[in-house]
Amino acid sequence: MPNQLNQMKPKRVDLKKVIQLVGALNAAIWLGGTVFLTFIAGPAFFSADLEPILPKPESGIAARYLIGKFTAFQIACASIAAITLFIGWRRSMFDKPKSQALILISIILLIGTGMLLLTPKMDALHQIKYAEYFGLQATSEEREVAAKAFGRLHALSQIGNLFVLICLLLNFVLYWNIASRAQRQTTD
Repeated sequence: MPNQLNQMKPKRVDLKKVIQLVGALNAAIWLGGTVFLTFIAGPAFFSADLEPILPKPESGIAARYLIGKFTAFQIACASIAAITLFIGWRRSMFDKPKSQALILISIILLIGTGMLLLTPKMDALHQIKYAEYFGLQATSEEREVAAKAFGRLHALSQIGNLFVLICLLLNFVLYWNIASRAQRQTTD
């Protein structure tokens, strides 16, 4: 007859596995969310199919709203990544914490640049571009200049988003390798 007291004790939680799981899940969710916004949700606002119900200035307003929410999502994921990286580094869980730290810092800098520099400028240019919609006074020349400047900043933000996607993919691969290596060690 098995000892019933031993069956009642909770199993010991392996903090290393928990941190690896949280890091890998966060990396997967962050990458997946970014891919979804970049290739599916974002372009949908500017689809010809939606133009009858979401005309030009309003599609930009809706996209800006979504980007604001997405930025909050990215900040949450970056925070989780930083916490798991810090705990993993303190407990010597990761083989390449410098690589992970550099990738995370790169992502945070790119997101911060977009959030603090590009987005406010793009918002102002969007309003000038569609001045009549927003009840602003702007000449056609000012609107044309704003439209060109907006286009350049939008292209720059898309390039930055591509770099974020690449960094997120690298982050995911690093966490995947860590988790799969740990899984192989426990089964051997």
